[in-house]
Amino acid sequence: MKRLLLVLILTFSFQTLTKAEDIRDFQIEGISIGDSLLAYLSKSEIKKIIKITKNHYKYLKDPTKYREAYIFQPNNFKTYQTASLMFRQNDDNYTIMFVRGMKDYIENLNGCFSQLNEIAKEIETSISNFTKDVREGKSKLDKSGKSISYNTYYTLSSGDAIMLTCNNWDEKLRKKNNWTEGLSVIVRTKEVGNWLQGN
Repeated sequence: MKRLLLVLILTFSFQTLTKAEDIRDFQIEGISIGDSLLAYLSKSEIKKIIKITKNHYKYLKDPTKYREAYIFQPNNFKTYQTASLMFRQNDDNYTIMFVRGMKDYIENLNGCFSQLNEIAKEIETSISNFTKDVREGKSKLDKSGKSISYNTYYTLSSGDAIMLTCNNWDEKLRKKNNWTEGLSVIVRTKEVGNWLQGN
């Protein structure tokens, strides 16, 4: 059975008390790894969106190996404002291999940290056989070095991973580019993780 996980603490709901071992056991707004993106967007919507996102990963060796589509502020989302979903290029089934839920915490880093810590506690009671890694780093998109991301990684025995991130952009850069900042909760396969890391 799927479990509803990785949403804000007030809306956590568990359907089983057993520990999760498979990345497909986790959902963000009801979306899981292995689902078809066609359950959420039409082919024409997907094609429009991936034209917009085609340059998002141009710094990678194979920037279009996976394609990314967004669902913006849908009425049926309970927690997050946006979802980002990735699938293999030329996959006619549009099988989801990466799910990210995003919630704004503009100029509210402490609020983001508070939520990240609550979700981290829930994850640690729900999974077994994992390694945890906490990292802080400067964004490559900000040459000034003032923009920081705070990341907590949970890697399962399979190599698949759950990531929790609070982004804090330099305010001038954020306003100039009309960017948002805040919480990202990501569920991804090992394969997509390797691609994002340039492996």
